[in-house]
Amino acid sequence: MKKATSLSANASKGGKASKTESTKKPGTKKTASGKQTEVANKPTKAPAVPSMRERIAEAKKLEAVDRKASGAAVQKSKTKELALAEVSAAHPLRNSDFPATYIKQISVKLDDPDHPVTLTWTGPQAAAQESGPFRSSPGAGLKGLNCDDPATSQRSGSKCTPKGTFVVSGFQGSLNSDSRATYVTWFVRARGVALHYFPSVPKSAASHGCVRLELKRVAQLIQSNSRIDLTSVVVDGTWTKPSKQW
Repeated sequence: MKKATSLSANASKGGKASKTESTKKPGTKKTASGKQTEVANKPTKAPAVPSMRERIAEAKKLEAVDRKASGAAVQKSKTKELALAEVSAAHPLRNSDFPATYIKQISVKLDDPDHPVTLTWTGPQAAAQESGPFRSSPGAGLKGLNCDDPATSQRSGSKCTPKGTFVVSGFQGSLNSDSRATYVTWFVRARGVALHYFPSVPKSAASHGCVRLELKRVAQLIQSNSRIDLTSVVVDGTWTKPSKQW
């Protein structure tokens, strides 16, 4: 009986030892004194996903970067238009009958895959001018936004190309936010939205709101032959959500 009791006691002690070992916190660290201290295993936090409000605020900042200098660009453009002979040399693609012959309307269709841009001319030499259609890429929009809805597309910070009818409001050499975007023709200056050349024009909506033109020559043609407050820009058609939004 004593032997059995002894074995039972040992088993009991062994059970306590196992329990102690199983409840011991993993991870120890030696200090300078040689003592071991427990190291807390803190869970790694995933990076916070910006809210829609935060992303719209960032997009508005980007719009402001281009809008900041566009006012001066408009005044400069108006001054230039009053001295047409002086600036004609700076526009090699300007038609010889400008300003009597100029682009009356720029039509931007949001339909995939080409998002065609077509030019309508007016004036004595209108029939002899190039009209397109030319390939482009409009705004991809912020994640979660439907740029096909006119009200959504017109929202500041949406990164959509706004649907509607607008007028050319000025010109600039390149965007302040991205020097790769050149031969800029503004049509929604309050949002920094324009037509311009860009080296990347995929078969889906991809820009931050502007209309990217595939050919530099076309961007030059539009900038050289459009007239402030007289050339209209009509944006319509069916926008399709791309695989990547901003």
